[in-house]
Amino acid sequence: MSNKRRTFLKVLAAGPLLACAGTSLDGGSGGSDSGGGSGGFGGSGVAIRGDVAAGNVSATRVGTLSVVPNSPIILGRDAQGLYAMTIRCPHQGCYVIPQGSGLVCPCHGSLFDSNGNVLQGPANSPLVHFAVSADAAGDITVHSASLVAPAVRTPV
Repeated sequence: MSNKRRTFLKVLAAGPLLACAGTSLDGGSGGSDSGGGSGGFGGSGVAIRGDVAAGNVSATRVGTLSVVPNSPIILGRDAQGLYAMTIRCPHQGCYVIPQGSGLVCPCHGSLFDSNGNVLQGPANSPLVHFAVSADAAGDITVHSASLVAPAVRTPV
């Protein structure tokens, strides 16, 4: 596939998500996420500030991965609890999609396990994780300015 076509398809696929989320790309050239940065998603290339509502615990099941509507976040739940990570592949910045029990980057074929660890390149670093909280009513919030280790879970 030509680079022009690939770029067109990326823009076409990302447009509705970015428009609905009210987000913008930060102009980064891709490459590895550093985990630093200011504002939300430290280096992930997606500029979102503050907290992101991610639904209710009652709507999540153990063993699931889902894209949080109107945001570039993937919410996961396993036996230890809830976790969230960026949707952006660290290789070239394409948005990964849940597939089976893991995640796949449709642009260059990188595969990630359900925790965002690289199973197959060309990506060579895992997806960035964010802090998650759930209130007494079960409402889930992803804290985009708070990076956490991939093993961190919010018990529910």
